[in-house]
Amino acid sequence: MDLCTNFPKVFIFKRCIFDDATHTIFLTYGFDTGLEFTETITFKDAPSLRPERQKAFEKCLRLLHLACGISYYKAFIPSQMETCPLTMDEADFFKMFYESGLGEFSYRNNVLPLINFVADPSLKSEPEQIDLAKKTIVPVGGGKDSIVTIQTLQSCGITPTLFSVGLPRPIKETIERSGLASIQVIRKIAPELIELNKHPEVLNGHVPITGIIAFMLMTASVLYDFKDVCMSNERSANVGNTMLNGKMVNHQWSKSFEFEQAFSKITQSVLPEFRYFSILRPLSELNIARLFAKSEKYDDIFTSCNKAFKLDEHQRIDYWCGNCDKCRFVFLALGAFMEKDRLLKIFKRNPLNEPEQLTGFKQLLGLADFKPFECVGEISESQWAFLQMANRSEWANDYVVKSLKNMINLPENKFFTINEQNLIPKEYEDVIRRFKE
Repeated sequence: MDLCTNFPKVFIFKRCIFDDATHTIFLTYGFDTGLEFTETITFKDAPSLRPERQKAFEKCLRLLHLACGISYYKAFIPSQMETCPLTMDEADFFKMFYESGLGEFSYRNNVLPLINFVADPSLKSEPEQIDLAKKTIVPVGGGKDSIVTIQTLQSCGITPTLFSVGLPRPIKETIERSGLASIQVIRKIAPELIELNKHPEVLNGHVPITGIIAFMLMTASVLYDFKDVCMSNERSANVGNTMLNGKMVNHQWSKSFEFEQAFSKITQSVLPEFRYFSILRPLSELNIARLFAKSEKYDDIFTSCNKAFKLDEHQRIDYWCGNCDKCRFVFLALGAFMEKDRLLKIFKRNPLNEPEQLTGFKQLLGLADFKPFECVGEISESQWAFLQMANRSEWANDYVVKSLKNMINLPENKFFTINEQNLIPKEYEDVIRRFKE
């Protein structure tokens, strides 16, 4: 492939097809050079699509097609796009989705994509009025956050159904340990994109995967018949990492309240019965860690390490690598509320006593660069948790503790207040009350 003489100038949303017999969606994209990609999304054990829901499903599928396209668009970031006709609100939403969702990608690749979704001013959205069953769905990621959501809902008498994209070991065992019913969706990226990404002139990087899953959930709600999606995104996800061209870059943008509000608005214009909200939005990362530490039920199976969820199953690890930004943060967050023996049993190592991890902890603690591009808490949260551990004798002699303890001042303890900025429906007020206990 000679990209020097045949560089793509137009990204094309070519077609989206649903095969009801296999419950599989085929999403096809291309560039004006002839390159074409088809990814598939299979809804396992889904019932057949009800005829009266066909129109609603097609509208959800159309938005899912636009959202998943971000994984393919980023290869060449052309300034022109060919899409289905869009309303003004849809064009504005997907411009934000691509710009903010590719913020980290843009920073790392030193590019500024010119996102251009063209609207048809005469086009208006017509919501589909269908009745969805009053069921609560909790997407499971295999980490502490969704486990806290599951346990808190259960303590309030709510029995959720769990949802997963794929079934990596931590997700599979969390579902099994919970004993709850579950829905599984399988997403397969086009193999041509995986090969294309090996080319030196092709751009690669982070995409807003939680945002993509949000559109999968809305589409799934019509098939599986459920009303509420209860996410596990905390308020710390609202805080960005660094600036690019005068705009904040946030690795966790599609977990932020800004995304949640925008997504809810666009979905209400299509499927008013569907509700998407984060039950953990009122809480900080530390507050969630405190709640998780109250139970040992999932200690031996959960992990938040991204290496356990790699697309290439052959590259996955089973538990914690113990030497990445995510592992370091969760180690600190849980360490503030757990005894050392329990924490080391979970991680199988002690990152705080490994000299080679000093630089990584400095970044988390705000002593070098900016907050890592990862799903980690705010710098002040890391500082508070670190000092809680450093002031206990069992950690006092560890290398990183001795090296950094005197470089940090204890931040104001604002981590256990309940934030009122959320989209949680009134029916879940008992859950909020439980957080305040």
